[in-house]
Amino acid sequence: MKPSRFPCTLTPENYDTACDLAGSALLRRIPAASTILQITEGGAWKAFSTGVYLAADFENIIRYTGSAIRDGSVGDRVQEHVLSGRAAQWTRLMVVPLAADTEENLVRRIEGRIGAVLRPIDTKRLPHFGRPR
Repeated sequence: MKPSRFPCTLTPENYDTACDLAGSALLRRIPAASTILQITEGGAWKAFSTGVYLAADFENIIRYTGSAIRDGSVGDRVQEHVLSGRAAQWTRLMVVPLAADTEENLVRRIEGRIGAVLRPIDTKRLPHFGRPR
């Protein structure tokens, strides 16, 4: 039997770690968490077309990390999760906004790096986070 690992929580320190893992692609730090309604109805993330998002539950445990590269916004991707029912346990979300011109393979590698460090409990698989070949 594998030993259980402690889940990570969505803390300012873990958010800073996620931003650090984005490297030079980081647009800026947004250290405030948002709710689903603030994102989907209030447009809290409408200025960001590219980024990695972190979702936590009512106990502040990081449940999911994902990424988006959109003509619209990262919030549009969160809305897709809401409509599919995947976001039912998400209560707080944070975004690591990336420069809009960040290449897709780099966005996915950043998502993989962040997920490998923060270990979201509901993410089934993460993108490969190594250097391109």
